Amino acid sequence: MAVSYFIYVTDKENTDFNLEKFNNDIKQRFPKVGISVKDDEDCRYNICWEDYEDEYEFELWMLKDRSVFMINYFNSKNRLYDYAEFIKWLRSYFPYEKEVLLCDEGYSKTIVLSEGVEIEDILEILE
Repeated sequence: MAVSYFIYVTDKENTDFNLEKFNNDIKQRFPKVGISVKDDEDCRYNICWEDYEDEYEFELWMLKDRSVFMINYFNSKNRLYDYAEFIKWLRSYFPYEKEVLLCDEGYSKTIVLSEGVEIEDILEILE
């Protein structure tokens, strides 16, 4: 399994991403999540969400232009299934009329995350 996975919109004009809604939703879903913002101009991924609870652990970054999520780390008791479910949930924050891809850090495994994508399809990329 790759170390990092990317969820990204192929059309970089992703002005529809609602950061405030996402922050509220992630806090509701993962109440102990920490959010940090980097003000460094050289930092491409400038927002980080981290959660290290008993049930879930993850580190998630977002590109400055809000077109890419980078998952650096994910762990849980039912890791692969929960990871696939997490990816599907993240995908829902991008408009379904835009093409969104999931790929590993080496770009050797890629899948289009269309509206009807199944957990099983995502699991094939993660395994």
